Amino acid sequence: MLTGRAKPIIDPLLTVAFTGHRADSLPWGFDAGSPRCIDFRARLRQSVTDLYREGKRVFLSGMASGVDTIAAEEVLTLRPELADIRLICVFPYPMWDEAALRIASEADGSFAVCDEYCAGCMQLRNRFLVENASCLIAGYDGRLTGGTYRTILLAEEKGLPVRFIRP
Repeated sequence: MLTGRAKPIIDPLLTVAFTGHRADSLPWGFDAGSPRCIDFRARLRQSVTDLYREGKRVFLSGMASGVDTIAAEEVLTLRPELADIRLICVFPYPMWDEAALRIASEADGSFAVCDEYCAGCMQLRNRFLVENASCLIAGYDGRLTGGTYRTILLAEEKGLPVRFIRP
């Protein structure tokens, strides 16, 4: 169950969205202890900290297993250091895996873009992320296919700056 269904009021000027590859296509897969994963997390955490210092306070995660959930976890780990940092979990539809729901339970808000699974719900979620942010952090390896690539294209069409972090 999600912690909330109402879409929060989000000021895009203060907001950053994440996009990135799913866990099964990351170089370390599901091995969170891998040196490559640890290095990626450190670089991601540094980008979040840098954007926070530039005035960003709200971070949106699409909550797919992989870069989305890693990014959400890193925002949560920064809370003791950055007291007013906020995490909003943006699910495509309400039913999701236990790990993502655990993260959402610690977030400042969460909601589903669609009431149930439907064709295109992932794209609607990605569009919401881009339309409600002023910057995109992309855990991206350069492939020219998939949801991450299409989300980056949406951000570029909107004129959002994209910070790339290679997994």
